[in-house]
Amino acid sequence: MTKQFFLRLLISTLCIIVGATFIFSAISKIPTLEQFGWTIVETTFLHWTAAEWSARILIGLELFLGVLFIAHFRIRKLAIPISLFLLSVFSIYLLLVIRRYGSDGNCGCFGDVIKMTPLESVIKNIVLIVLIFIIQWGSSYEWNHKFGNWLIVCFLLLCLATPIYLSPPESIYISEKEKEINQPIPLNLLYTSSNNVKPATELRKGKHIIAFMSLTCGFCRKAAKRMRIMKEKHPELPFYIILNGDKENLQDFLLDTKATNIDHSLFNGVVQFTLLNRGTALPTIKWVQDTTLLKESNYMTLDENEILKWIKKQ
Repeated sequence: MTKQFFLRLLISTLCIIVGATFIFSAISKIPTLEQFGWTIVETTFLHWTAAEWSARILIGLELFLGVLFIAHFRIRKLAIPISLFLLSVFSIYLLLVIRRYGSDGNCGCFGDVIKMTPLESVIKNIVLIVLIFIIQWGSSYEWNHKFGNWLIVCFLLLCLATPIYLSPPESIYISEKEKEINQPIPLNLLYTSSNNVKPATELRKGKHIIAFMSLTCGFCRKAAKRMRIMKEKHPELPFYIILNGDKENLQDFLLDTKATNIDHSLFNGVVQFTLLNRGTALPTIKWVQDTTLLKESNYMTLDENEILKWIKKQ
């Protein structure tokens, strides 16, 4: 066995390791793709629609790079330059996140399968960059095909389509325009109930976005996370959350959603809570002016720009 054989074996092994890492990174993020898009919104200037499509494009590119490395196909011309660019962008982004938020929590680079802090992910990216430079230095063998360009296009389209098919972006769904309701809402119940603490905020005067949620509802937690991100970017948003459930579950709800920047209160009592929420499924997000319910949103259709226009409107 020659030195050239061992070199080829080494480079092939490194290609498989790098390619498998990209593919695993992509697949592990798909179950939490929605949250990945929200993280992009939270830490960048991108809006919700742009962020959810960017998240899927990034995952598609990771799949594409993984296929190229493992197949030893167009490594020098495509796989190496694209992967180095992406890893550099990811690392710069993570360093900015560390600077702004610190290195606590899961960065989401491997979804919830392997939880990594932003700093650990930066180190992982540096290791991958080193391996890719070794591949570039020693790579001489690549698989070629007379229809190579067509195969590249097919691989790319298939990889980009995979996360969109498995987890379609919310923006592709056509939602009906939210209907005007203009009905009274019995907010007095929040202040006259003998079994619940009165809200510190006066919700019966002015404009408020009041969300009704359950402490044990998964979709409610998604709504709270989305509202928290909106509130971080626009502190003037008049959000308030009415929570239903056992007080023992409140801390877990707040730890999961991190929605401590939104005023909230617990309200229990099936009959009264149903009257307040109009018997609708949770979570419900209500646009209220004084004691009039104007319309209702869900967490997918709630748009901070519309709310900002509404609160400025006389």
